[in-house]
Amino acid sequence: MICDVYFNLTKKLYSIKYKGKVIGHAKSVSMRDVQFRVLTGGRNRVLRDKQKNVHAYARGFVVQAIGDNFSLLGKSIDIDHAKTNGKRVTYCPYRSDKFQTVNQEGFTDIETATELLLDIYGNRYAID
Repeated sequence: MICDVYFNLTKKLYSIKYKGKVIGHAKSVSMRDVQFRVLTGGRNRVLRDKQKNVHAYARGFVVQAIGDNFSLLGKSIDIDHAKTNGKRVTYCPYRSDKFQTVNQEGFTDIETATELLLDIYGNRYAID
């Protein structure tokens, strides 16, 4: 199912939204066919008020999600495969209006990924 996934700063888990409603929280999420989205109005509010709000998320097909009270089981992305073949992904509203990959040269904007692995340890890897 195609969902929006974002890191919930209060719960310290990933929130999974389906058709506008949060359907669960997970410690790890594997996704495919991902689009990274940043809502301009929400980002502008952060820049103006210096207070975080939910305005950036990954939208895609959730393959697997595992949490204490929520699970969607499918084929997960192997962490070693993600680290070897993927790029670390980050988002900072003060630095850019887009999600970015992190590399030795700095940051590069990213809009889509074939696969995405998110886990509770802060690993966020996008694979082209």
